[in-house]
Amino acid sequence: MNEDRRRLVSWLWRLPVLAALGGAGYGLVEVYRVHFAKLVPTDQPTFAPRPEHDVAPLARFEAPWDAVTFDLAGLPAVAVRLPEPIAGGTSDAATHLAAFSRVCTHQACIVDLTTDPEAIAFAFNHRTDRPQLTCACHYSVFDPLRAGRAVSGPAIRPLPRVRLRVVREGAEPHVVADGVEVEAHGVRG
Repeated sequence: MNEDRRRLVSWLWRLPVLAALGGAGYGLVEVYRVHFAKLVPTDQPTFAPRPEHDVAPLARFEAPWDAVTFDLAGLPAVAVRLPEPIAGGTSDAATHLAAFSRVCTHQACIVDLTTDPEAIAFAFNHRTDRPQLTCACHYSVFDPLRAGRAVSGPAIRPLPRVRLRVVREGAEPHVVADGVEVEAHGVRG
């Protein structure tokens, strides 16, 4: 047998080993990124202005976790009444509101507010004691009380917040949206 051929054959076994090591290394990096390097929303969000959109009357948000979906200049969004204020939200007396983009930061699927903690535990493998924003495409979970932070699943960036205001013109106060968060993350957490 030719010496060059023999040398080539003696090196060929190394290719699948190197490919397996490379795949394992990539897998370890992804595991670290998804489980330990999720980005934390900033405490001081910066909003890009959008045309003002009337979301709903303030009375529509009677109880904590009441939600209204809407489109802000083509961006699907959800406004939620929260039990406590968060950075980037708005408050009117004891009514604390926040709004988030409904476009998942993982693969751009639409997220929904899931109010049943047991359904979240079963379907998304994430144990919680309160409603969460969930993406059924790849099972990402975002916590509205943590400013839309990704808490479970493959998404690592938080949901962008939508700026809300309460307008007191006319017979009853209305909630309006007029901006979208520019950078939806701060530091790795």
